[in-house]
Amino acid sequence: MLKHLNVGQYIVMIDHGYTSFNLIENCNRLNNCFYVVRTKTGKGQWKKFELCLIVNAIVIFLARWLFQVAITWSIKIHLILHYRHHYKKYFSKNTQDASWDFEKLCTVKFRACKVRISDPDTGKDEWEVLLTNLNRQEFPLPRMKKLYHLRWGIESSFRKLKYDLGCIQFHSKQDNFIEMEIYAHMIMFNTVSQINAQAYVPQRHCKYTYIINFKMSCRIIHKQYNYSSTDTTFLKILRRISRYTVPVRPGRKDKRYIKVKAPVCFLYRVA
Repeated sequence: MLKHLNVGQYIVMIDHGYTSFNLIENCNRLNNCFYVVRTKTGKGQWKKFELCLIVNAIVIFLARWLFQVAITWSIKIHLILHYRHHYKKYFSKNTQDASWDFEKLCTVKFRACKVRISDPDTGKDEWEVLLTNLNRQEFPLPRMKKLYHLRWGIESSFRKLKYDLGCIQFHSKQDNFIEMEIYAHMIMFNTVSQINAQAYVPQRHCKYTYIINFKMSCRIIHKQYNYSSTDTTFLKILRRISRYTVPVRPGRKDKRYIKVKAPVCFLYRVA
């Protein structure tokens, strides 16, 4: 998808679930492409160089076998033998997968930034590692931290897409039909977002700023559009969704409770 962009220089924000050397090398070979990737801090191959990271290091990965960490005061070389061959394809024959798109011997260069964040669950400071190809002088560590924080709007959009629109409960089993359902939910998400942007939100004389309740607007729009899509219906929708608002609390931190959820039967999934 990035290969078809023709918008000049751009920065791609990537979550830690997509961290891979193949992705980094693809971005490195694209013109005008800059990326910020958050890497995992647990066990795994990224842990090998993360332990020896200084605040602003440059990491070079050679042929998936050799890590060379170049630091201002010393150079450390770590030899990693992958006995389990991590780049094998684990998916079915119907799923397209490209674990490594280039030649066998390749040098992958990127910059690793280690920033400190506060954990809302424990209240202690923790470290977060970002991989990027942005210039160190133009993007120091404080700016890198603010830059990656801009992804939080994407996370809130994913939450609305998954839970408010029911995108986590599919009605199909084949890959093509599941992809169609995802596109349908994304179209509905864009429609609701555009309608909410045109609605009038009465601001009370309170501490916080109020916005439209996205979940209630989804229900109202989905119900009204089943009948008609005239201008009168559209104005009626705008008046109804303006009644349901929620406050915006910046800097809010809540403890995250992770619950294991069982799969929902096809007969009881969200329509």
